[in-house]
Amino acid sequence: MPFIREIVPDIGIYAGTWHITETEDELLALVNLTRPEQVLYSSFRHELRRRQWLAYRALLRHMLHPGSAEILYDLNGKPFLTSHSHYISVSHAGEFAAAVYAENRPVGIDIEKLRDRIERVKERFMHPRELESLDHENLLEHLYVYWCGKEALYKLHGKPAVDFRNDIYIHPFDYLCNTNQTCRATLTVDGRKEDYTLSFRKTGDSMLVIAF
Repeated sequence: MPFIREIVPDIGIYAGTWHITETEDELLALVNLTRPEQVLYSSFRHELRRRQWLAYRALLRHMLHPGSAEILYDLNGKPFLTSHSHYISVSHAGEFAAAVYAENRPVGIDIEKLRDRIERVKERFMHPRELESLDHENLLEHLYVYWCGKEALYKLHGKPAVDFRNDIYIHPFDYLCNTNQTCRATLTVDGRKEDYTLSFRKTGDSMLVIAF
């Protein structure tokens, strides 16, 4: 079974990861695309992108019983269920797809493969106080919590014009000795500050972060 596990970071929030081992035809058999979804699926040129796109739909249909709701996108590219029964967010990286849903509040999710090149660009998306808080013994993982956390919050917010470095601040946290694997973050939009929780975990060679 390609579905790996379900994650419950907080009451009423459910996330999952999917290892993409299927062919396109096998994934298509799992999702039963609507006509608008078929049109969007056909627009993707790369085979891996199509499989990733199909996989997070299969994942949501697996978690949302019976999971037959159609997924569309708003003008900013944020996915939503046409039934409006749940808030959702999706992500993919390489051979993994991830999704999260909640009934009563917006959520965001991001999964990324751990790559050394992030060290060269950290000043572009991190506040100086965030940089000072890094655990250099676990630098790569710590950096990806910051990056994925900001991506997840950006997806939760769902609108452009959010600056990762200045508008999303992740409060200092201990990466290694954090049994709950959570930290706090503040999103500033139009001068208004909103506080959120980030739940993170390393999954193989990838980092997964859920924002709520």
